[in-house]
Amino acid sequence: MKKNGKILIFAIFVALVIIAIFVVQKIYTAPKIPYLKINNTGIDLEIADTLEKQITGLSYRESLDQKSGMLFVFPVKEMKSFWMKDMKFSLDIIWIDEDRIIKIDKSLPIAGPNPDKRYYSSEPVNYVLEVNGGFADLHNIKVGDRVNYFLK
Repeated sequence: MKKNGKILIFAIFVALVIIAIFVVQKIYTAPKIPYLKINNTGIDLEIADTLEKQITGLSYRESLDQKSGMLFVFPVKEMKSFWMKDMKFSLDIIWIDEDRIIKIDKSLPIAGPNPDKRYYSSEPVNYVLEVNGGFADLHNIKVGDRVNYFLK
């Protein structure tokens, strides 16, 4: 093989190695997206783990993706209450103790800036999941189901 052919093959090899390194780096440095699974249903999550995020929640939004939800993470397990303040779409509120669903409030109606109704956990919880209204029934999610948490 001529010298120019060897140089071309070497250049192609080097280019492929650089591309492979770039791809591997992107795979391992890509931000991890939190999600959970209940039964066989995966739900991409937004995490509400600060007081500011928890106060705002999903208020003022026009909609939520069909396979998405907001997971409220509380450092201390205790009784919790939620309301539908400034919501523009119906929600299911799924109350979770560690990895087990203890209660589901389904298809809660939207409310304005001064809601008169609150929704309460039936026992202490450390997670609350908000998903679109009707989601639990659509995916056969029920009290007692296990919740598995992941990063993808």
